[in-house]
Amino acid sequence: MASSEESSSSPAMHTDDGRDRLSDLPDELLGHILSFLPNVEAGRTAVLSRRWRDVFGCVDTISLEEYEGQRSNDWETFFYEAEERKSCSGHLLDGLSAALLSRRRCNGRNLPLRRFGFAFDSITGWDVVFVDMCLHHVLRHASKELHLDLRFFICPICERGGCRKRKAKVKSRRETPEKSDDDEEGHLYSTRCGYILPRKLYSCVALKTLCISYAWLNVPESINLPLLETMRLTGPGNSGRDIQRLISGCPRLTDLKIEGAPNLRTLSILDKRLRSFALRCCQNVKSVAIDSTELTTLAYSGAVPPESLLSLHGGVQRISSCTVQLCSKNLSAEEIGRLGRFLDLFAGTTHLHVESARMGASMESKHFTSSLTFAGLTRLDLTGCLPSDGAANAVRRILEQTPKLECLTLFLVPVPKEPDYYGLQEEDVDEKRRERDGDDLFTTEDESMFSSIECLRRRVTTIYLVGYSGDELTQRLLARLLLSNALVLERVCVKLVKQKLAWQLKQKHDIQGWRAS
Repeated sequence: MASSEESSSSPAMHTDDGRDRLSDLPDELLGHILSFLPNVEAGRTAVLSRRWRDVFGCVDTISLEEYEGQRSNDWETFFYEAEERKSCSGHLLDGLSAALLSRRRCNGRNLPLRRFGFAFDSITGWDVVFVDMCLHHVLRHASKELHLDLRFFICPICERGGCRKRKAKVKSRRETPEKSDDDEEGHLYSTRCGYILPRKLYSCVALKTLCISYAWLNVPESINLPLLETMRLTGPGNSGRDIQRLISGCPRLTDLKIEGAPNLRTLSILDKRLRSFALRCCQNVKSVAIDSTELTTLAYSGAVPPESLLSLHGGVQRISSCTVQLCSKNLSAEEIGRLGRFLDLFAGTTHLHVESARMGASMESKHFTSSLTFAGLTRLDLTGCLPSDGAANAVRRILEQTPKLECLTLFLVPVPKEPDYYGLQEEDVDEKRRERDGDDLFTTEDESMFSSIECLRRRVTTIYLVGYSGDELTQRLLARLLLSNALVLERVCVKLVKQKLAWQLKQKHDIQGWRAS
């Protein structure tokens, strides 16, 4: 009897009445859900029904951006052809204005904002007043925590040619060998800094994330940012002392990233314990002192640094992830030697990513004299091109120093086919490298040494090859040696370059044939 009642009630329990249960949720909750969508997509939900018409006003995240190069033709299409003289970023400004006004129109009040951001391809004088009003409104109506991402210029951090050559060009312009942090070398970047931040920003106690790109920081004497944990400064036009003062005024800072700061010479972060630190393309920096007691992630990008660049107070035991990106196209013998001593700092890390123009950063060179061993490394990422068979020896030498490696990822960059910015062919660069390092050929003895690499025989279970092109002989050689000697391999993931299906099937067949049985 009980079973019959249960069976009779079961269909009723699972009957779908077709009711829109999502629309029954309160506006605040729906607004929070829409906050995870891009603002343009979230705004389109207003056409779903009358119920959704005003829901966008409850979204607590506003973020709109232009794409890189969108303003590149303004001089032709706007200044000479437009009938009305106004901002070139009209679509971006109209979108921000509509998003902010809809919050008040839909709710009759200004709901607190949790996240606000924008990205100008290149800000102009017409935009400054509007940005001032937006920031005044956002700071006034911030929620308990506020995240700001303000980008006033979009461009690559490291221009073509590498930080080493840019640094040499800057040095040639100096009249004296030494300059202080207050010198005007920042004028190299002043044309990109088209906005001066309001000082009210530095007294917003709710601010938790601050990301600024290409603006004058305008740091006041008094800074009150008690909750700020994450800071990213890209291309600041200020002196190094202003940057230091801003960082020192954030007592809870744990995540710091500084990019393209030409005036930064020295940096000291000993009064707080960072968990993540990144220094990218700051070509004039001489010394950085960090309390590394809780530091777990470190990233460096630029020319090969001097040995005295990083001073880690507290040791490197907790650093589990390290990224080193070398911007110089061709390393000198001195730089190769310094690179080995720099990598010695991170011998205990578990994840290492080395990015360079030539994969392996010329570690096969006789000038790479370091005998470091990454005893705890389990994940290795390498980025670069393979211009000659000798570059495979650099990968081999790294693998010989990683006895516990489990996951290997190679981001394969195509070998450039045309002259670079300085007019040197890749063949000319390789010829100079041979003169410096000796023979660059890959011999049968070198090939046999892959079979004796300990981590390939016993530890490596996963190999990723990203951007693989079977048409480049060195890529095929390295892929064959890795796959045929990885005896405990469980997973291979190969992302091929875009080609016809027949070509892709051929590469798949070759790769499957190389795997060790």
